[in-house]
Amino acid sequence: MRKIYLRVLLICFTLSILSYENLHAQERVVSGSVTEASGSGIPGATVLIKGTQNGAVTDFEGKYKIEVQSQDATLVFSAIGYKKKQVKVGSKSVVDVTLKEDVKQLGEVVVTALGVEREEKALGYSVQQVDSRQVSDVKSNNPMNALAGKLSGVYITGSGNGPTASANVNIRGTASLLGNNQPLYVVNGMPITNDLYSFDDGLNGSTTIDFGNASQIVNSDDIQSINVLKGPAASALYGSRAADGVILIETKTGADADGEWGLEVNSSNMFESVLKLPDFQNEFGFGGGGKYSYLDGSNYIGDNEYYEAYGENWGPRMNGQEIKQFNSNGEAVPFTPAPDNVRNFFRTGFTSINNIALNNSTEDGDARISYTNLNNEGIVPNTNLQRNTVQMSVGRRFLDDKLKARVNTMYVNSSSGNIPNAGYDESSSVMYGWLWYPRQVEIDDLRDYWEPGQEGVQQRYVEDLWVNNPWLIANENTNSFQSSRFIANTKIEYEFNKNFSARFRYGADVLNEGRQYRRAPSTKGVLLGSYREDEISFYETNAEFLVGYHTDVENYSDFDIDVKIGGNIMRQEADNLIANNPQLEVFGTGPSVYSLTNARSGVLVESQKTRTGINSLFGTFTLSYLNSLFLDASYRNDWNSTLVSPIQGIENSNYSFGYPSVAASAILSDLIDMPQPFSFVKLKGSYAEVGNGAPPYAFGNTFTPQAAFGGQAAFTTSRTIADPNLKNERTRATEVGFDVRLAKGRYRVDFTYYNMLSFDQVIRLPIARTSGYDFNLTNGGEIRNSGLELMLAARVVENNDFSWDVTVNAGRNRAIVESLPDVIQSGRYSIVADVFPGDEGGADLEYVAEEGKLLGQLYGLGFQRGPDGRVIHENGLPLNTEEKVSAGSFQPDLRLGINNSFQYKRLNFSFLFDGQIGGRIYNRSHALYNTSGAIKNNNDPNLALSSLEGRTIYSVSYDGNGDPVYTLEQEGGVVGPGWKRDGDGNLVENDVVVPIGGANYTGYFYNFYGNGFNRDNIEAATHDATYFKLRELKIGYDLPTDLIKNLGLSSARVSLIGRNLLLFSKVPTIDPETYSIRNGIFVNGFESTQLPSTRSYGVNINLSF
Repeated sequence: MRKIYLRVLLICFTLSILSYENLHAQERVVSGSVTEASGSGIPGATVLIKGTQNGAVTDFEGKYKIEVQSQDATLVFSAIGYKKKQVKVGSKSVVDVTLKEDVKQLGEVVVTALGVEREEKALGYSVQQVDSRQVSDVKSNNPMNALAGKLSGVYITGSGNGPTASANVNIRGTASLLGNNQPLYVVNGMPITNDLYSFDDGLNGSTTIDFGNASQIVNSDDIQSINVLKGPAASALYGSRAADGVILIETKTGADADGEWGLEVNSSNMFESVLKLPDFQNEFGFGGGGKYSYLDGSNYIGDNEYYEAYGENWGPRMNGQEIKQFNSNGEAVPFTPAPDNVRNFFRTGFTSINNIALNNSTEDGDARISYTNLNNEGIVPNTNLQRNTVQMSVGRRFLDDKLKARVNTMYVNSSSGNIPNAGYDESSSVMYGWLWYPRQVEIDDLRDYWEPGQEGVQQRYVEDLWVNNPWLIANENTNSFQSSRFIANTKIEYEFNKNFSARFRYGADVLNEGRQYRRAPSTKGVLLGSYREDEISFYETNAEFLVGYHTDVENYSDFDIDVKIGGNIMRQEADNLIANNPQLEVFGTGPSVYSLTNARSGVLVESQKTRTGINSLFGTFTLSYLNSLFLDASYRNDWNSTLVSPIQGIENSNYSFGYPSVAASAILSDLIDMPQPFSFVKLKGSYAEVGNGAPPYAFGNTFTPQAAFGGQAAFTTSRTIADPNLKNERTRATEVGFDVRLAKGRYRVDFTYYNMLSFDQVIRLPIARTSGYDFNLTNGGEIRNSGLELMLAARVVENNDFSWDVTVNAGRNRAIVESLPDVIQSGRYSIVADVFPGDEGGADLEYVAEEGKLLGQLYGLGFQRGPDGRVIHENGLPLNTEEKVSAGSFQPDLRLGINNSFQYKRLNFSFLFDGQIGGRIYNRSHALYNTSGAIKNNNDPNLALSSLEGRTIYSVSYDGNGDPVYTLEQEGGVVGPGWKRDGDGNLVENDVVVPIGGANYTGYFYNFYGNGFNRDNIEAATHDATYFKLRELKIGYDLPTDLIKNLGLSSARVSLIGRNLLLFSKVPTIDPETYSIRNGIFVNGFESTQLPSTRSYGVNINLSF
């Protein structure tokens, strides 16, 4: 790896020196002509002396004269529709130049597969572009979140998983049963890995800590454009890694700089606050059955049963009656609510992103270097993120622009003292604690989280059964990391003549990351404390060549042919080392406590090493007629190491597979006379195939270390064996559409319909255990994704001072499981068989593919229901089904983004609404808050009962011994809405009164929302996931030139910005824009006590010198 750094730095240094020279000449008049490739003069071209405002304009014949006052002068030639050109004058008195056409100015240009720039009108498939302003004006820690609502058919889901939260990006649905349906990310032409590298925290948790994925490391101020290749026809040239689409990120260069070194300064400073919290109730406090038990550790006062005394809120009314409480030193004090105790724990977060960039362009080269510092303080105390990024791009042109070279490098150093656990985990998630937190306890009463005199040994909390002090979790049970990532690539292009060219690229992506997990002594679930370290290293290289040939067809000058042939060699190496000290030997607060050497019972070590490679050859053919009819064909063949079977041998393995594609487009408005107001009409269509490989080492046994047995090292083998004939997944896709623009582009309608069939799914099927394995990795199953994409754009108002633009992006996708292997007799396959591992008892909730239904069914036990759909009860409690049922699919009916942008003179104002209609989400937080009696439950469409109804109410006094004496004031109880069966088995209206909560798990809410303590009912807390957000808001002002020129500024903009300012949703308790992470993949439709999402607001400043 050190050699790679040295090589890249040496290349950058060499190109930087070659780019800039100093020449000297005497003052004189220089004249000449500016022509295009045909030799015709270009009238109206601008000739400027670089670094000054002195210039001239060419006449009708393209001729000019200009007085040069220094021998060091450089002339900059520019004209609309042509590329700029710079010429060093030297001793010359005549300078003639020829300008090349700039297709970026002549037509809308997008970056396509392999980094090839093409006019959008020539494409027979969908590519959508987002420019730099759209991702940098209202910043996010993860630039991918800034794409939400701005692309049709691209679904981006954020979450409240802390400052490093990953963005779940899904393009045109879910195509693979393996679960990983994320697109390929390509930065400056080279693919990078976007794996989560998230493991179960290994301490006591059932959730994964989200340290983030690679898509967030590219700084938004360095992004020039983002192009999204949506379908297989667009992405097939990237092979098996692009089965789920491609996101092409191009970073800025110095090519657009004009004159001497330019300086840009960008600063974004945003505050964060909680967007939504549960609707907590503030009438009843800690306890059960209407009673409160004073808890001193695990010691109870009075005769309350255990389940009436632990941490829930089914206790007495908080009306000021005097009760002995955990922190009252045995004295009875007023029992009153603390309505903002949870909100007061969260702080106002702050994110500051500051960027400085230098750029320069000469006749023969350009350079840009930037530095960005991101500093974040999260809403959870003691959580943070620091990120420093250095990005450099150096380009050089030689031999009259025939030879071009460019080096792009990016170094990202990230670290955090603590990343919050965002799920259901008693040892390290503050959200777990809020489920059971007393409604009468102020959060500041627990800020001193150690028992006096037992610092580092015993925590202080309301009770000592199963919940941790939230301040202990925030300050002691930390998840820290340090990461360095280096991404570099070199591109060399040579144009042999006007027809023939060649390109070579080499790129490297190097990651080194260390993670540390601390759990303090006395932590529930980890009473002796623990410490763990993860070491992650990743290394990928890509070497690619591309040879191109372009020509007019002889004797048929209206035809153009473009042919490209290339190849790629990809190699990946990943090493993961996990060392876990599950029990600390010595307690305390010193730094030596949390170490691998302070082990009571030894250290468990797990090592994972993977090596993969793909060799590829590919080619493209493009035929155009009159620059209005276009036909594209491409083919790529991959040789994938993960599909080489050691049993079959390389000759008989299915490791070689190809991907064809063909696309066509017709610009009708160029071919026939179109009626007004049609100014541009395009038809497009394509067919393509793409695929997906298998996991590394699918064919070979892997060994996992276990606890020593009899003093000897112990290992377990893999539970899965692969079919020796395993082959790659494949997808066949077609798409058709049109692009219509009216009134010279003022109005636009871009529509696409696509249909994709993914077959030969790589699937893990159960087999007889007598085989020595539990699962067989084989092929089988079909998934069909079909959908519609619509982009509408309109300039609604336009005059001299004011304009109003509206853009709508909409998408609807339906992923349907058409078939599953016959061995699955139930017609149901669990993509994730246990979404919440480690949960207490009961049947597991599942994320399911079911034949004939939408992919992503949410499965668990349901309710037995009468003919009208109402719940059937027994002894007053709801009856569950014996078999699991589906509560629907996560898939929304529609995703929609609407952006409005207004410009009045120097003032601009824009806002973006984004969201979805339909889809289902299992709301685990809502279910658990209801079982604990912490929320009101006034707005749940699944159960029309408030948690404030039917509670048993006691008053309390104390006898001479100080023991509580409870007096019953109201016998509580509720009747569940629905049916019961009479003595003859007939359904009749339920009229059985039962406790609402508490009461040793016989309460109605326990059984409705949790099936007692099993928590395996999917129907009780699954809701319609419709939501909309005010995703972005910006009010910006460009300062007048007269005001800033004396400061050396060429431009200055100040903006007030906001993100996720408003949420519109009927989903109770949570923000439905969320996901869970399981086994390193995103699980849509399941929420697991996630951190609250945030709203952000602040100021953005952009300065150019």
